[in-house]
Amino acid sequence: MGSFSIWHWIIVIILLPLAFLPTIIAIHKNHPYKIAITLINIFGDLLYGLGWLIALVWCFILPKNGSNISVGVADELSRLHQLKENGILTQEEFDAKKKMILGG
Repeated sequence: MGSFSIWHWIIVIILLPLAFLPTIIAIHKNHPYKIAITLINIFGDLLYGLGWLIALVWCFILPKNGSNISVGVADELSRLHQLKENGILTQEEFDAKKKMILGG
C-alpha cells in the first residue's frame, strides 16, 4: 500500500505539469491569447485531449500583425529625444508626443 502511494504521487508530479504544458508555455512567452489558450487547455481536455493538442500548437503561434515587434516605451522616448536633439522635433512637439506615449 505504501509503494502505491509513492508511485501515485510521482505520477501526479510528472503528469500535472505535462497536462498544463500549453498554459505554462503561453504564460512564459507572454502570448497575447494566453487566457484563451489556458481555457482551451483546461476545458478542451474534456474532448479526449484534443483541447490540449490545440492549445499546445496555438501557444507557439504568434499573431502576424506586428504585435511581437512592439517597441517599448523607453525605446520610443529615446527615439523621440534623439529626433529633438537632431532638430527634427521642437520641444513642444517632443513634449506633446511624450505626453501621448505616457498616457498623460
